[in-house]
Amino acid sequence: MNSIATTIEQLATLSNAQFKQQYLQQKQGMQALAQILPQVEQQTLAWRAVKLALKVNLKLGSKLAGTIKPEFQPEIVRFIAKIKTPLQLKIQLLGLTNSDAAIPILLKGLKHQDSAVRCHCIRALGQIGSRTAVIQLARALNSEDAQIRAWAAWTLGEIDSKLAATALQKALNHQAARVRAWAVWALGKIHPATAARPLLDALKHEDPEVRWRAAVNCGKIRLQEAVPELLNALKDENHIVRARAAVALGKIGDRSAVPRLVELFDDPDSYAVSLRVAEALGQIGTETAVTGLLQSLHHHDSAVRGSAVSALGEIHSEVAAVAVMRALSDEDIFVRGRAAEALGNIEPRGDANLQQAIASALAIAIGDSECYVRWRVAAALGQIGNSEAVAGLVRLLEDQNSGVRQRAVKSLGQIPSDAAVRALEAALDRGFADVRALAAQQLQNSGIEEEIDLLAQADSPASKLPKIVIAAEADASEYILNRRAGPELQYLISIGNPGIAEPIIFRQVPHRLQLEFNDIDTPVDDPDCVLPSREDVVKIIDFALKMSPQQNILLVCCQSGISRSAACALTACAAVLGRGKEREAWALVLATRPQARPNQWIVELADEILGRNGKLAVAIDNPQPELRSIEH
Repeated sequence: MNSIATTIEQLATLSNAQFKQQYLQQKQGMQALAQILPQVEQQTLAWRAVKLALKVNLKLGSKLAGTIKPEFQPEIVRFIAKIKTPLQLKIQLLGLTNSDAAIPILLKGLKHQDSAVRCHCIRALGQIGSRTAVIQLARALNSEDAQIRAWAAWTLGEIDSKLAATALQKALNHQAARVRAWAVWALGKIHPATAARPLLDALKHEDPEVRWRAAVNCGKIRLQEAVPELLNALKDENHIVRARAAVALGKIGDRSAVPRLVELFDDPDSYAVSLRVAEALGQIGTETAVTGLLQSLHHHDSAVRGSAVSALGEIHSEVAAVAVMRALSDEDIFVRGRAAEALGNIEPRGDANLQQAIASALAIAIGDSECYVRWRVAAALGQIGNSEAVAGLVRLLEDQNSGVRQRAVKSLGQIPSDAAVRALEAALDRGFADVRALAAQQLQNSGIEEEIDLLAQADSPASKLPKIVIAAEADASEYILNRRAGPELQYLISIGNPGIAEPIIFRQVPHRLQLEFNDIDTPVDDPDCVLPSREDVVKIIDFALKMSPQQNILLVCCQSGISRSAACALTACAAVLGRGKEREAWALVLATRPQARPNQWIVELADEILGRNGKLAVAIDNPQPELRSIEH
């Protein structure tokens, strides 16, 4: 008789207390039980083991329920479905069983009146991930409920299997356009090795929306095999397909695409396509790409010229910088403004002569007739920060436009040099009252200092955490540039919309985590919008657990500093403070940002990953679905 058979016989002789002590109170015992249960032939013994485990830990017991023989699972799954626990947790437990026996119950949950319940049931089906679950999720793509269709597509993408990819590929031929759109979007979430063939086929689909969404996904996963098809897509009859194919080629970085991309600058739909072409050439950044962008600076459409200027500013070469400096003389005001902005972002990489040349070119642009351009020049000079930049900003303190003057004062305030300080001190005697007032504020830095002192008091009970600042992106730049507060900013979590580059000034913070997703808490009708993922939340938790609290500041920012950043800050606090401190974590966020309204989906993911069983959601006063069976 083998050892497992002997152990199974012994299980029947153990009292409940002995069983718990031997198998449920230590990790090794639980691992051994998970290996033993699939071979238990006695139904009552298998049920007894699972029920004892459920009494010790609901999640552990639910996982074990899926390890017993399939014919034993329906009864124990129904038992779990009747446990009196919050409905959200109950659905999660059913998913943890990984049992097909839970699928009928979850399907009934898709008819629940609460949309959150429907969402959790779809996700639970995805967690089961079996052939039967995938079939049901594929059927859910046909639902009349748009939200169920969206979650079904999202969940199939999360399963990341050949079976899920096949289901999505089949859905590409669905009669409903929105189902086709969701299907191709979801394929972009699956591993490239699995999704490559369906995406390549989708690039040749008769529906142009399927084609351009396939192009987007090929670029997102940098699918090198897609380059030939993407090159063909540059000739597609639909201009959106051409534009998205260009972007995808830029992300893949294939140099062979440059000549074809350059040709598209003369596309009849120039505004729609050429902007994307410039973006792609800027990402590829080869000499040939630069040559193409230089040619586009003479394009008849100012929007194309502006895009080319911005793209050249991302390349950081001397040739590109010289071309951008020339664009300061463009006839179009917005092209000149974008040229000034690009020059402020160019990193000369130790080339002092190039930096000097950029500052000199901007100094000339100070005389531009348009205040919009002069404002951009003032901002760029603040980023350059050398002596010539300071001199230029001093000249702008006398500008007739108040916005330009105030931007010049702020730019001086962000330059860490004695010359800039002397210029601010001299500005206290300037003729314009707004210049005098703002210069005094920049010298004192009182606003930021007082806020950070307040945050230090708010954070003092949480000695494990650094001081926390939650801010909008624009305010975050001010914190970083502040001469007194900036050096204490050791940690930065920045959240931006996908494809939007973070401010270059963020690179000054030593430890950074950059995330890209939209401020949504459910898949929306536009599959281009990116929902925060489990991977995003895991990154936040890992980042937070590596922070040192000593004399440091954590800055968390998003576009408005209210939703995504608040949820990420809450996740970081909850991770560091530990279990049972969910309300304390929320109190810290509120003390830092009273107007905080955390993104609900991020909070739910954090709660799930940290194993808080809904307590994190409760901490922010989020109402939970009522305690009742899914089946009613």
